[in-house]
Amino acid sequence: SFGRLLLVGDGFDADERMTAASLAGQAVVALENARLHRIVERQALVDGLTGLANRRHADEALVGELARAERLGGPVGLILADVDDFKSVNDRYGHPTGDIVLRDLADALRESVREIDTAARWGGEEFAIILPGTDLEGAAQVAERIRSTLAEREILSVDGAPLHVTASFGVAASNATTTAQALIEAADGS
Repeated sequence: SFGRLLLVGDGFDADERMTAASLAGQAVVALENARLHRIVERQALVDGLTGLANRRHADEALVGELARAERLGGPVGLILADVDDFKSVNDRYGHPTGDIVLRDLADALRESVREIDTAARWGGEEFAIILPGTDLEGAAQVAERIRSTLAEREILSVDGAPLHVTASFGVAASNATTTAQALIEAADGS
């Protein structure tokens, strides 16, 4: 149900009622199409498992932030995070527990970044955090905060076994001429 349509007047004849019903039906179709469009748009930008931005959205955000930094000045920080020994979690506890670990790491990222930052699932068990206006030292502090948050968390497997998960972090920051690819390579290599 989208709501109610209330028509007020002195009186409506049969043709006017039929016209109103037809227009209401078209409005319902238009609203449903808009709802479906929002769902598809969200699926194109958000990772379904973690609720974070997906790789496509992260790539676009990184290019956009670097362009803004080039125009206005200032750095863009990038953190790449990789869950340590993730294959062994899946092998030992199963893929549903692996999904729990990924969702929990996504929660830790959301808790540790600012609203202007973009936290994304980069691929598999890899995550990226794009930090506008953040230099290398600031990005390293954010990475440490995330690492510490994750280290303090106890994640429960599907069967209730406690897990302590760690992650490795690569950190980089742009200068005035850094490309997205160069920034990604710098964070991946650190």
